[in-house]
Amino acid sequence: MNFVQTLCLATVIGLALSACQTSQSRQAELASICANPVNRQPGNFYFNECQTIAPSSSAQLQKDYRLGAPSRN
Repeated sequence: MNFVQTLCLATVIGLALSACQTSQSRQAELASICANPVNRQPGNFYFNECQTIAPSSSAQLQKDYRLGAPSRN
C-alpha cells in the first residue's frame, strides 16, 4: 500500500469515527464550548449551535448588536 492509499484509508476511518458521535456526547461538547461567552457572540463560528441549546434573551441579543455595531469616528 502506498502513501496516498494509506492517507485515504486513514481519512475514511477518521470520517467514519466522527460520524459515530452520539447526540449526548455532542450536547456535552457544545455545553462546554458554549460556556465560553466569546463563542456566544454573533458572528462566532459556534453562535448558531449555541443558540439551539440555549437561546440568548432579546436583551442580550440587543446588547451584542450594539457592542458589535460600527462606531462613528
